[in-house]
Amino acid sequence: MADARIQLLPDEVIGKIAAGEVVERPAAAIKELVENSLDAGATAVTVEIREGGISYFRVTDNGRGIAPGDIRMAFERHATSKIRKSSDLNSIATLGFRGEALASIAAVAKVTCTTRTHDQVAGIRAVNEGGQMCAIEDAACPEGTTFVVRDLFYNTPVRLKFLKKPQAEGALVSDLMMRLILSKPEVSFRYLNQGKTLYHSAGDGKLESAVFSIYGNEMLRSMRKVDGNMNGVVLHGYVGIGESARGNRGHQSFFINGRYMRSNVLSSALEEGTRERVMIGKYPICVLHLTMPYDQVDVNVHPNKLEVRFQREAAVAEAVSTLVRDALRDRDALERPVEMLLTPEKPAVTPVEITKNSLIRPDSIETNKQTQTPEAKVPTLPIQTPVHIPSSVPQSIQVPRTNVFRETPRPVVWDTQAPSMPPTVFQPSPQSKPAPEPRTEQVSALPPEEKKPLKLLGVAFQTFILVEYADHLLMIDQHAVHERLLFDQLCKAYDQHAAGQELLIPLILPLTRREQALLEANRELLEPMGLTVEPFGDGEVRVRSIPMILGQPQAQDFILELLDQLENERGLNTIEKRRAAILQLACKKAVKGGDPLTEDEIRDLVERMIDQQVTPTCPHGRPLVVAISHAELDKRFKRIQ
Repeated sequence: MADARIQLLPDEVIGKIAAGEVVERPAAAIKELVENSLDAGATAVTVEIREGGISYFRVTDNGRGIAPGDIRMAFERHATSKIRKSSDLNSIATLGFRGEALASIAAVAKVTCTTRTHDQVAGIRAVNEGGQMCAIEDAACPEGTTFVVRDLFYNTPVRLKFLKKPQAEGALVSDLMMRLILSKPEVSFRYLNQGKTLYHSAGDGKLESAVFSIYGNEMLRSMRKVDGNMNGVVLHGYVGIGESARGNRGHQSFFINGRYMRSNVLSSALEEGTRERVMIGKYPICVLHLTMPYDQVDVNVHPNKLEVRFQREAAVAEAVSTLVRDALRDRDALERPVEMLLTPEKPAVTPVEITKNSLIRPDSIETNKQTQTPEAKVPTLPIQTPVHIPSSVPQSIQVPRTNVFRETPRPVVWDTQAPSMPPTVFQPSPQSKPAPEPRTEQVSALPPEEKKPLKLLGVAFQTFILVEYADHLLMIDQHAVHERLLFDQLCKAYDQHAAGQELLIPLILPLTRREQALLEANRELLEPMGLTVEPFGDGEVRVRSIPMILGQPQAQDFILELLDQLENERGLNTIEKRRAAILQLACKKAVKGGDPLTEDEIRDLVERMIDQQVTPTCPHGRPLVVAISHAELDKRFKRIQ
């Protein structure tokens, strides 16, 4: 048994434990070093990564540099120039303050620091590996500091094993750089990944320039500017609603006194201020800077310095929601057409009496138009189709729909009879029925009786197809069935790499660097679905092919929704992501509950469900069919005991 006495841990072990709290992955290490650069007064910062930052990353700035006498102390734990006493924690004005970052990074990586202050002729190069200082020597370098970090977690293989793939880690670094650019518009940031420049901000001090470098001109034009002061909070930034809204909160950026923070309080306040302006299931995007007294906010909550607590939480939430709501209301007034701002003179209206059983004919309306004099003020009725007002129940008019179910002509197995005949009875044709593919644990969506005639009774609530089958009454969910059919079809096409169609005119889609990186990281998943996307200029991608069942107008919405889904499901494996992506496509294309279907569409849907012997549930797990036996109905109506 190991010695149970309490004893001090070695410095090496202490360093690795501290590193596990501060340095979770390359993005966290880069964040700490860039914040040190900003605290040093840098106006230009360059970040370069290779292999997601795992094997190599570099942070270079033009800040004040580190004095030769402080270089060794800079690598010690809890050594900092930011605070001096405990009361300083009550009003932290710098991004870094704990003095743990550099020591923690050096404990689990190979770090080289090259630095020079403005009053020094020569600079200093320091090499630290695994927390041990290996060398300190003079070096020629420009004013500022450069950190080169190699082989992160080389001496902690357990932590290294749990890192994501380089592409995924690189996407997290891209997300970090996006926040840094938006947090400090006065600083010029340059970000390189595998030698390619992904971001390069102007550093002109204008927030709109920073937003432009991240989201592009089209997104910037669609966002609403917010400027105001309330409850001691100064709010400045941009909010995106309408088509700019996304499927998650990943594009909500809040900055408190120049520091990026995550806050449920601020997210809820933003969504309250944009209520009824964003579709259900969507979230507004934002770049909002809050300026408030330092003693009113606590950033010393977690080692990652991303969580925040407010002294007056309700007042801050009220300020954000109110100022955002007022900004959107003011913008609405500016964007409203001039015609809507004027109060037109109401024309004289001659009362028109419409009686029951009256029929308004288009030709009679046209005749009235031609015979009217210009001086007459008789209103023109915008009626283009005959309208009949019956004496009792109003009559709804349905417009025929295009059959969305048939991709290729299929034999019809329903019997066709005159409308006056009894309900149509149809029987699946054994000759035309394709051989079913082998399935594991395949269960029929219908009751056990097979190859029995089916009788179409109708549709309830434009959602549930009613069918009499043998001695059962079947209620079939049209959306669930169509979704299942499309899902199975897409899975088969995915396996055969035959799901895409080339676009004659490629679709140009504006995306952030973060979204582009997410698409690139999932290229192997998306291409078999038929989605081919490639970079196209700055902040844009070119869509060369789309899934075959999609139309081009739907492709943009599908890609944005897919990005939101991939963002939310980063922890899933490839198989789970593939299923989720195919399900997203099937659900989007499937007919919805409440959509009116033609008789041919209903017949086709039921026939395909029977012929293909589909799984009795939709991909989400909901049943396709609810069956009630004849005997159960007799019991319900007390016909039998």
